[in-house]
Amino acid sequence: AHLDGFHKLGVGEIEAVAAMKRSVELAREAAPSGCLVAGSVGSYGASLHNGAEYTGDYPGMDEEKLLAWHRPRAKALLEAGCDLFACETVPSLMEAKALSQLVNELEHPAWITFSCKSGTEVSSGDLLADCIKAVGSEWVIGAGVNCTHPKFVASLVEICRKALPPWKSVVVYPNSGEVWNGITHTWETGTATADNQFVEMAKQWAELGANCIGGCCRTTPSTIAALKAAFE
Repeated sequence: AHLDGFHKLGVGEIEAVAAMKRSVELAREAAPSGCLVAGSVGSYGASLHNGAEYTGDYPGMDEEKLLAWHRPRAKALLEAGCDLFACETVPSLMEAKALSQLVNELEHPAWITFSCKSGTEVSSGDLLADCIKAVGSEWVIGAGVNCTHPKFVASLVEICRKALPPWKSVVVYPNSGEVWNGITHTWETGTATADNQFVEMAKQWAELGANCIGGCCRTTPSTIAALKAAFE
């Protein structure tokens, strides 16, 4: 959710901010007692509806503009009482720097996770190692990858664990391995990772240092149930 999107739907800023805050309330109501609620701060690219969260192609944007774009939503989530920010599906070093600056400004814990196109690169082509170094703020308590093909994750976990201090978490929640078509706005089927295979890969990620593991787009409740059973 973001203000631009609400505006296109004819929803005013006050109502939009209220809806964002309500998302935290709903998560709190649904979550078991003692669980943390992360407020989702998705990438600017997702608002463009052209797959830019998987390319990092942001015409006309720079770090300061991205900071200004993300700020209202993050402030709403903070005011609603989220325990931390989930800054996710970040495709570029530029946006990583903007989000790190935002987290510092608001002085609130966050994880920052990247969409990646290989075992070493985020979606824009920037090196993941450089992106992890750029989010070294004390308020960034974890970093990693999300909405990325599972086959790349083991290598990416190794990069994250090497770059992060021991007390920071390596967060990974890849997608099913299917490919998003930004033109047709559909997932290209036939490339999904089966739940049992996903779980076996997740065990390797944990051995390599990932300590917060889940699933993103096109994973299902059965995927999460399989992960839970494997790690209990």
